[in-house]
Amino acid sequence: MPSLIELSAIRAAATRISRDIIRTASILSPGLSAMIKRPVYLKLENTQIGGSFKARGVLNKFAGVADELSSGRFVAVSGGNFGIALAQAAAKLHAMVTIIMPQTAPAASMRKIRALGASVIVTDDVKDAFAHAERLAQAGDKILDDCADTAIAEGHGTLALEFIEDCPALTDVFVAVGGGAMLAGVGAALKNIKPEIRIWGVESAGANSMERALCAGRPVEIDVTSIISTLGVPLVSDIMFHHAKAYVEGIVVVSDDDAIRGMISFGENAGQWVELATGSLIAAVHKIAHHLPSDAVVGLVVCGGNISHQDRQKWSANQPRGRGAAQA
Repeated sequence: MPSLIELSAIRAAATRISRDIIRTASILSPGLSAMIKRPVYLKLENTQIGGSFKARGVLNKFAGVADELSSGRFVAVSGGNFGIALAQAAAKLHAMVTIIMPQTAPAASMRKIRALGASVIVTDDVKDAFAHAERLAQAGDKILDDCADTAIAEGHGTLALEFIEDCPALTDVFVAVGGGAMLAGVGAALKNIKPEIRIWGVESAGANSMERALCAGRPVEIDVTSIISTLGVPLVSDIMFHHAKAYVEGIVVVSDDDAIRGMISFGENAGQWVELATGSLIAAVHKIAHHLPSDAVVGLVVCGGNISHQDRQKWSANQPRGRGAAQA
């Protein structure tokens, strides 16, 4: 079994990146608390540099390869936020980065990455994106893989240090999964600080590679069909699988439609502009609310806010009305 991330490594990452990231706010949401009928606190990583938590892991990773940045070539696969964080850090540190994105990734994210000076290659789907990255790696590029890199997960875990310090009463924390690095870092931090806390991973149907892995007892490849590009990983890594197995209470799988309703609910009930991955959290809490004790204190990691007005309107217009877990 791979070694699990140590709390000391996350604390070291927090010190390492402290000057370059925002210590984002943790706030009580009266509107969502009324919906869930329990106190709900939000960790506002949508206000982080680059609009998501990804800057934490990227900056921690780049600190560890600082001597390679000026001469090396790097490549990464991204559904949006990882690419934005990499492009911003690369621009600051004068590194050469190529971001490979499936065509389902938000066009606004592609434009932002290109504007920051990074190269963008668009592929038909996420499997093709990973295959293209492998080809570039064979030609000499170094792959930056946030689905399998503990240095990145340690950086992501720094948000949990802040969250539990600001909200020590938390009993249940919901985290969108994607490749699992944030889940691993957050789980390692919170369970080492407060062992009785419950960590819930959240995936969308068609991007539920971690749920499938935990059911099978090993990582298994899936066909990604979810519209939520930031959660679309066809195969979780062995290291992130073992962290989920060690720390997660359960994986909650919600529909794309419920994630859309959750995104809208975040705006209407919490005053937050968020992505679909964050919207999925509200649907997940509703889905298992009956399992939570009446005195539970819920924490939601608001993982990102990189969504265009055009995409928000498109998804809002197409989602079914009058049903679903994310309704108030």
